[in-house]
Amino acid sequence: MPTDQRSRLAGIRRFDQLVAYLRDELGWPIASDDFEELTFEYTPGELGIDPKNAAKIQEIRRLRPLATGQPWGIFFVKFEPKRLPVVALRRILGRVTLKKRASANWSERQAWAADDLLFVSNFGEGEERRIAFAHFSTPLAGNDLPTLKVLGWDNLDTPLHLDAVAHELTTHLAWPDDEEDIDSWREHWRSAFGLRHREVVTTSKQLSGHLAELARAIRDRTLAALAIENESGALTKLLNAFQTTLVHDLDEAKFADMYAQTIAYGLLSARITDPTRRRADDLAIHMRTNPFLRKLMEAFLRVGGRGGAGGPDIDFDELGVSEVVDLLDRSNMEAVVRDFGDRNPEEDPVIHFYEHFLAAYDKQQKVSRGVFYTPRPVVSYIVRSVHETLQSEFGLADGLADTATWGEMSERHVGVEKPKGVSPEQAFVQILDPATGTGTFLVEVIDLIHDTMSAKWASQGHGERAVRARWNEYVPKHLLPRLHGYELLMAPYAIAHLKIGLKLYETGYRFESEERARVYLTNALEPPRGDEQFALDLLPALAQEAAAVNEIKRRQRFTVVIGNPPYSGLSSNMGPWIDGLLKGRLPDGTLTASYYHVDGAPLGERKVWLQDDYVKFIRLSQWLLDAAGAGVHAYISNHGYLNNPTFRGMRRSLQQSFRKIRVVDLHGNLKKKEIPPKGGRDVNVFDIQQGVAIGLFTKAAGARSVRHADLWGERKNKYEWLLEHGVLDADWTCLKPAPKFYLFEPFEGVDADGYSNWPSIRDVMPVNVTGIVTARDGFVIAFDREVLRNRINDLRSESLSDDEIRRKYFVGKGSKKYPPGDSRGWKLPAARRKIRNDKRWDERYAQVLYRPFDIREIYYVPWMVDWPRTEAMPHLLAGENHALMTCRQSTGRNWRHAFATRRATDDSMVSNRTRERGYLCPLYLYPGVGRSGELHLSQWPEGKDGRRPNLDPGFVERFARANGFRFVSDGRGDLQATFGPEDLLAYIYAVFHSTVYRDRYEAHLKLDFPRVPPCANVGLFRDLANAGHSLLALHTLESPELDHPVTDYSGPRNPEVSRVGGRLTANIPAGDHVSLTGTARSATPAGELDPTGSGRQSGKTGVVWRES
Repeated sequence: MPTDQRSRLAGIRRFDQLVAYLRDELGWPIASDDFEELTFEYTPGELGIDPKNAAKIQEIRRLRPLATGQPWGIFFVKFEPKRLPVVALRRILGRVTLKKRASANWSERQAWAADDLLFVSNFGEGEERRIAFAHFSTPLAGNDLPTLKVLGWDNLDTPLHLDAVAHELTTHLAWPDDEEDIDSWREHWRSAFGLRHREVVTTSKQLSGHLAELARAIRDRTLAALAIENESGALTKLLNAFQTTLVHDLDEAKFADMYAQTIAYGLLSARITDPTRRRADDLAIHMRTNPFLRKLMEAFLRVGGRGGAGGPDIDFDELGVSEVVDLLDRSNMEAVVRDFGDRNPEEDPVIHFYEHFLAAYDKQQKVSRGVFYTPRPVVSYIVRSVHETLQSEFGLADGLADTATWGEMSERHVGVEKPKGVSPEQAFVQILDPATGTGTFLVEVIDLIHDTMSAKWASQGHGERAVRARWNEYVPKHLLPRLHGYELLMAPYAIAHLKIGLKLYETGYRFESEERARVYLTNALEPPRGDEQFALDLLPALAQEAAAVNEIKRRQRFTVVIGNPPYSGLSSNMGPWIDGLLKGRLPDGTLTASYYHVDGAPLGERKVWLQDDYVKFIRLSQWLLDAAGAGVHAYISNHGYLNNPTFRGMRRSLQQSFRKIRVVDLHGNLKKKEIPPKGGRDVNVFDIQQGVAIGLFTKAAGARSVRHADLWGERKNKYEWLLEHGVLDADWTCLKPAPKFYLFEPFEGVDADGYSNWPSIRDVMPVNVTGIVTARDGFVIAFDREVLRNRINDLRSESLSDDEIRRKYFVGKGSKKYPPGDSRGWKLPAARRKIRNDKRWDERYAQVLYRPFDIREIYYVPWMVDWPRTEAMPHLLAGENHALMTCRQSTGRNWRHAFATRRATDDSMVSNRTRERGYLCPLYLYPGVGRSGELHLSQWPEGKDGRRPNLDPGFVERFARANGFRFVSDGRGDLQATFGPEDLLAYIYAVFHSTVYRDRYEAHLKLDFPRVPPCANVGLFRDLANAGHSLLALHTLESPELDHPVTDYSGPRNPEVSRVGGRLTANIPAGDHVSLTGTARSATPAGELDPTGSGRQSGKTGVVWRES
């Protein structure tokens, strides 16, 4: 790699500098240093360039021939500042025709074939002037416009990019050794501007990678074009039209992304479905089910002379569309599809390939948008189950295909009432997929309806021709008007229409009607708007699409809501309408069901997981079916809502809306490490970590019921079961969801001893909060205070720049959005300013319990710690204290999530699993510190240093009444007649570490915070409190027993275990010899790794290892 050319390439800003480079590095036989002497000057008019476009060009010059018979015409074109030469003038240069000039040098004024022209562009401003070589390639098939390829110093002028450019230039554009071998010369130089020589794409992996690369380039060019436009620019106008009418949170980046994906994947889809069509224009031909999409794609794809005599306003080929066409033209699509089929049997390549493409194009977007292809067995099960439910619960013989009207249904069924504003002639079965994606569910619906009606007509004695004729009448009259979809992303939206059109064509439908598929480009989680007038002048089809979807959202009543909504953790859909729908009050004040309340009371906890997109889509479905008064909901989604305590309000609300709830838990949760009851592997039906479930909810007359089924095991077995079963023949378990959790899964726990009536630890110790999250542990936490102080000194130093700090401490600690180390809420420059201005900066060090027994140093100050948890942590820094850390939920088989500390504590101290984050409950609250606790402080007398216990007075009173002891509000009692806060904590600690307690209440402990039992037995209370005190002392490393080590260590001094490999086990029965086995690499005293792993521990066990 010619890395020595980086600086020279980076320094080229003018044509004379480039000419010198061509001479010195590429061996071009250039004798003069005078650029004007080496070239002919042309005017734009002589090249047939429209005068209105000529103003963009500052200079056009042609290099004089450097050899006799030179086949190449080499032009230097200088553009005005702030213009992108390739983006703005590809079409103009594509129409260049060299005119005869009245000149003594006529022999040198010749014409060239398009692919014998080499354009060298110079554009930009000041230090940002750039050089780019451009070449037009003639399409192989000869039925499309020439494709422009660019090689140059683009806006990606990183060292690696400069290396790549230098490699291409020296490899492909060096002067030929044999100037007389014209064919070889042509072939060699042309190879600089295409795929690698004669490369033919034959695998789905190759194609997804190449296509994603071109799509990223189109996206970046679109962004670059938007950056130089003003408000009247064509791209900006189109962006504003989309923002106003259809996708209201669309910004420049999302618009560029929308366009790039639509073009890249839309052209691929057209190429796969019809290999004979190889031109960009042909994509629009496939959009038979959507006039809006057809017109939009025609506008997007105008290139060169396309678009009418007046020429298009927007030439999107400036953005690189032809490069995608060229890639697909060079691809053996039949081989690609065959390769995909070998890897993914029975899957549709057009739809499934989108997942692979998106992963290569932008993996983070794939994850953040929750874009995952729904396997056909899952889709088939859901669609068939809805079909069977309509037949069994609503008496619709044809299920999804049934054309019974609201008027007819109201007469047939008691309790089914026609919604206000709905015509009695409207079909009852109205289908919506609110997160349509690539149309998988709607295509399956079409398939099932076609099979149902074809079988019905055949059974009535109709022949094949009559069945086809009836189908062509049925589709525009009874199918398309009932089939609806919403999709936010342009690429899958286009693919959905393409697939619906292809499926209909496959069934024999011949598109003789103008009836369209009602799949709309919109955000399902936004309410209808009334601002489509804005787009009328720019693109009437856009305004018509917006008007249509707004009318659907206002008026349509759906009775089937189906699909696979996205799972995205904390949603980016934070609009007031859907947020109000979740919380029970719409922006206009309308009250509705709330997921944030249960049985009339607020949840009273952090509710972040209720903001997951899948929750919002379930709430949307519930709202739509409530509005209809009858219907079926059928989603596959994250299965967290089945048992997560935070979702109890959601479960209760769903129970109140739907009379019949059926859930098939498909499991596959890698985060919970689920194990099938009979052992073996459990594999997700998707390639994701979250477990999933199919929810089938029916709003119909009849008794209420909640049923549940589990599906464990290998993916293949799950697929087979889904294909062979339906909602009517599953092995259902009947549930009776009850307060307070209203679980949608079997609960194995028994309420022995009235466990559910005992107070939760959060009620006993009211001030509690999750542990510290720094978001930069590697910087603000250290084993040694001096190491940490050195880091802080560097941060304060005026002699170190921000970039030096980033390189030293934050390499790889960032994202695409922020520089290394920065995050949404923390910026390095601001933090450095604050710490320099802090007069007490050297007093901010504290100890933190990072993991059990792992005490480290932390620089504890809010501007260095993202979540300092000031409600509780300062109370542990203010004076003597104890604290209990425990979890709300646990995912393992054995509950062991309780630990004691006297120090500030990390969020992951008890467990680093997301659902097992630790909550810290300080025993004492000190005055004047923290952000909460003042209310509780006022209820107890002052103790040592003004502290008061963080204990609920009502609980203490009931506990004291039960055992007859008197409570003292500070320290310890004598456990004969009195008990204090520390005795109560010790009792709780002993209970939480009791194997009897953990085993008996295991099911309860997995669901919610541990509960504290009362204790009327004085002797038992005293024994447990004393045991708890001993255990607290051991776990906080304060026990006198620790002054007498029970182990000896043999090995290097000051060892550091850098890695533990293989299997590490500890067998420590009480009183036996300690045996640690495993493979470890430890550091020798000299600091070198000891590969033998000879460091070992030996001795006798002590109480620290015993079960308590």
